[in-house]
Amino acid sequence: MMPLPQTESGDEPKPSALDILLRRMQRESDFPALSEAIGAINRIASSDKEGVNELSNNILRDFALTNKLLKLANVAFYNQVGGGTISTISRAVVILGFDAVRSIALSLILFDNLENKAHAQQLKEEFVKVLYAGMLARELAGSTQIRDVEEAFISAMLHHLGRMVATFYFPMEAAAIKQRVQADALSETQASIEVLGVSFENLGMGVAKNWGFPDQLVLSMKNLPDEKIKKAAISTEPLRVLAGFSNALCEVILNTPDADRSKALAKLTLRFGDCLPVTEKQLNGLMEKSMQDIAQFALAVNVNLKQSAFAQQVTKWAGMPMPSAPAPAESKLADGAPDDATAPQTALDDSVLHERASILDAESDESDHTAQRSSAQIQAVLTSGLQDVSNSLIDDAVSINDILRMILEAMYTGMGFAHVLLCIKDGRHNTMCGKFGFGDNVQDLIRAFDFSLAAQPDVFLVALQNNADILITDIDEPKIATRIPAWYRKHVTARTFVLFPIIVKGKPIGLIYADRPHPGDIAIPEKELSLLKSLRNQAILAIRQSL
Repeated sequence: MMPLPQTESGDEPKPSALDILLRRMQRESDFPALSEAIGAINRIASSDKEGVNELSNNILRDFALTNKLLKLANVAFYNQVGGGTISTISRAVVILGFDAVRSIALSLILFDNLENKAHAQQLKEEFVKVLYAGMLARELAGSTQIRDVEEAFISAMLHHLGRMVATFYFPMEAAAIKQRVQADALSETQASIEVLGVSFENLGMGVAKNWGFPDQLVLSMKNLPDEKIKKAAISTEPLRVLAGFSNALCEVILNTPDADRSKALAKLTLRFGDCLPVTEKQLNGLMEKSMQDIAQFALAVNVNLKQSAFAQQVTKWAGMPMPSAPAPAESKLADGAPDDATAPQTALDDSVLHERASILDAESDESDHTAQRSSAQIQAVLTSGLQDVSNSLIDDAVSINDILRMILEAMYTGMGFAHVLLCIKDGRHNTMCGKFGFGDNVQDLIRAFDFSLAAQPDVFLVALQNNADILITDIDEPKIATRIPAWYRKHVTARTFVLFPIIVKGKPIGLIYADRPHPGDIAIPEKELSLLKSLRNQAILAIRQSL
């Protein structure tokens, strides 16, 4: 681990103390999972090779996270442009941008971990405060020279990460620190060093670095000096200034009696005035807008702001009524079981899917997110995906790849496939090659799909040559086994799959492949099949438009 920078107060962290704390957190059952979830998103954000598809795929692995993110994507705060509701993570990235989806995902991951503790109410209160600081920083960034408003949001939200993780993982020590601050008139920095051996500031920076946040964001977590902030700071350390101001305003709101409000705000604006010249009137507007934003977040994650002392104080300062308690929300990705169906007839020709074909019963894996999902719920997800694609097809700014990703994601989440993959023809080599997809370890699958279009006819070539949608219920079924190519058996473990060819002007251009691990796992009743075909047809339309 790289040494952390010295703080303004002269507190130089003891590596042993920080390492001990990090090891203690690592022993907590949920900390490794939290670290991996946040670290994965940070790796994707810093990679030139992965990007949009990997971010979407990573989020989709957590269906609760997906559902909450889509709710947030559809509230007024995030859905700043027209074009109907957002039903896929892929479209959320198109509408909101990669960085916005990333920041929403990070905040939701942190929140979901916080609410699972016995002292959840205290943690929720802390989270409401840091989330509000993030909203303030986002609003302020829009009126400054900072282009990346989402980076401002994340930096402000994580500014007091050390205090949050201490409350989360070391509640006894956190309580002792709070007591020393109140009883012994110590600063929080002094008290945290005495109790933990390291300041909250450096604990937070150590955790952030451990989670893979970039250096400029880690450095923005350094506390600002108590004196007046020099004008040069906004150009040299803009994230640190925004994060410091937003969190300082939160502390003022929480700890200032109503009678001293104007005096406290005047002192704050004087301290930051050279960097952030905002008036008290502008601050009131800023607080009101940020409270509206956080109310939308609270609705999406079912947090009652009426139970938050901080939220009550903010609404009072902003002259607003308290937001209503959230109503119980229904999941867009609710569970259910596929409709009953009967078996297809014989051999490869009879594996071709027709609108009225009835396809095998399927036994759902208990761990599968589609268990107990009704046919109507599956159709609703597929229909919403179709609407996402339709809205995007009329938007000239949306790329063909973005549209194809939406189609694959709708199939993946709607039907509960283990993998969905798009193959595109390579005209130079007359091959069909994997391009992108969804599912665990999908990159391995993408590399495996690279097959010649001039080989002996197998199930893949039959689908492409005959423009036939084909379901293989068991690759080892005697009448089918000889039509499964050797490359597939060597590299792919799935025993059942479905193929939807993409034929444009009579020529095979692409292929959509979807699978599940066990024989008979895929069931596609008539209405769902019709919707899947419609999604494939949208892919054809999108490709035609791009030619």
